[in-house]
Amino acid sequence: MCAADPLSPPPRLAIDLHALELYLAVFGSGSMTAAAERMQLTQSAVSRQILRLEAELGVPLFDRTSRPLVPTPAGRRLAQSAERLLSQAASLRNELLDANQTTLTQLRLGIIDSLSDPLVPQLIKAMRHTIDAVSIFSGFMEPLRQKLISGDLDAVISADPFDDLDRFDRHELFSEQFIALLPKEVPPFRDEESFRRFATTSPMIRSGATTGIARRVEQQFRRTRLEVPHAFACDTIDSIISFVAAGLGWTILTPSCIRKCAHHVPFLQILPLPGPAFARRIYLVTRSGELTALKPLLVQTCRAIVATQYVPALSALAPWLGTAVTVAK
Repeated sequence: MCAADPLSPPPRLAIDLHALELYLAVFGSGSMTAAAERMQLTQSAVSRQILRLEAELGVPLFDRTSRPLVPTPAGRRLAQSAERLLSQAASLRNELLDANQTTLTQLRLGIIDSLSDPLVPQLIKAMRHTIDAVSIFSGFMEPLRQKLISGDLDAVISADPFDDLDRFDRHELFSEQFIALLPKEVPPFRDEESFRRFATTSPMIRSGATTGIARRVEQQFRRTRLEVPHAFACDTIDSIISFVAAGLGWTILTPSCIRKCAHHVPFLQILPLPGPAFARRIYLVTRSGELTALKPLLVQTCRAIVATQYVPALSALAPWLGTAVTVAK
């Protein structure tokens, strides 16, 4: 008798997943006929598949002398393994389908203006091997909202969560506290009482009435019953901050706005706002059922950019400023 060659490959085992499905149907019903009806096959076709499976495995799977059919010990073990194998095969199929969706010809991404500089370059750099081309549309929240609703954009990064609509998915990226910007030469406020005195006697440079920041700030003033004198209103962040740097008034913005216009920082005081917590949340919003594979990657990438690059850059401008941003989990 010759010993097996230890270097020879093991016998090839070719198990048909469909045969495993048929086997589980017979195992569960105890009958070839019942399994055939369930799988919409003839009884003889099911019987042939089971015989072929037994021949491939080299062991009997059922005791055919019993009615209903009784599985052998090997048959019971196969039932446990078959369920796991079929589940893994289904998961693999879904993963492959998702992987096939992650490479897009083009992603049309809208982003509010205050976040375009700190996020967009790094986001494109991180996604360049996943997406063939990215088109970026920067602007105010309302136009971006309408473009996403109409289908002109695939995703939007915005402070608008679209929570009044039920066919959109939203994922929080981070939140940021509102902050005060004062000209360098103006005496700063120290607490809530001195802030209220300052705010009610100093001209404020506001964001344009159509911007999301303007609406949030006015809501906060009404909530805290603060009447603030008006100086100028500007639609662009750079104009607002340049007016403050020139000593024409003060304003309330967010850390992302400062990051966008960091060249003005030497001429500014950046102060936390005392009193009730006051922040905005930033979301990635997509239409439900779209970008299913790409969306988690976008969310993770944006959060990572904020945590590893955006927050440290803010801390370099003012040591406490990085703590005004909280990355979502």
